[in-house]
Amino acid sequence: MTHEEEHLLEEAFAEGFRGAADKLAFLRLARIPAELEQPGGLGLKLVEVRFEESHAVGTASPGFGSRELVYHPLPGRLIKATTRLVFRYLSADGVTDLTLAGVLERAGLETPHAHPDHDHHHHGHHHHHHGH
Repeated sequence: MTHEEEHLLEEAFAEGFRGAADKLAFLRLARIPAELEQPGGLGLKLVEVRFEESHAVGTASPGFGSRELVYHPLPGRLIKATTRLVFRYLSADGVTDLTLAGVLERAGLETPHAHPDHDHHHHGHHHHHHGH
């Protein structure tokens, strides 16, 4: 998935999620797992879907011969809201924040850098052997 595709997917998800009367049904439809297993770790439970909205209002870059940063406010028309989608999972180890792509990847729905010549046999055969 390219960065652009990821962004479009996140926007579509955000729009649908905000408008969904049944948020849990929407999560199931979007195939967002409520629980994720971690290799050798404790299970993650989805506790929050967060929308982190940020507005870049300026840039700051190192100045010449000084430790003070040079600040450039952005012209108003260039200030755009960026919404970052965060899936917050909880385990006994603490909080794990994942992006949409990160969740799909861990759920085995989106394989990272899938090349026809090196398929990691993601055909729904996940065998987890936990010696309890």
